[in-house]
Amino acid sequence: LSSIGLINRIDDSGASIGKRYARADELGTPFGITVDIQSLDDQTVTLRERDSMEQVRGPWQEIVDAVGAISNGKETWADVCSRLPRFVETEE
Repeated sequence: LSSIGLINRIDDSGASIGKRYARADELGTPFGITVDIQSLDDQTVTLRERDSMEQVRGPWQEIVDAVGAISNGKETWADVCSRLPRFVETEE
């Protein structure tokens, strides 16, 4: 993200993903990218939009490109949702 000029922060606090999302929401962070165990296997990450709380999953570079395009006004969240698969969390 830094390489395309976007400010970002890595939350390595060890808190649950729900608490991390809540903290980011309180700060007004519009998007969150989650790297998880699956990411290590298939190089995909999850992108979450703050206002709708909808999530999509895709290859990390495609997610980074999507955040850049949204930030630069070249694409909307709806555009991203139409081309990337929705991600629904499953309880373990």
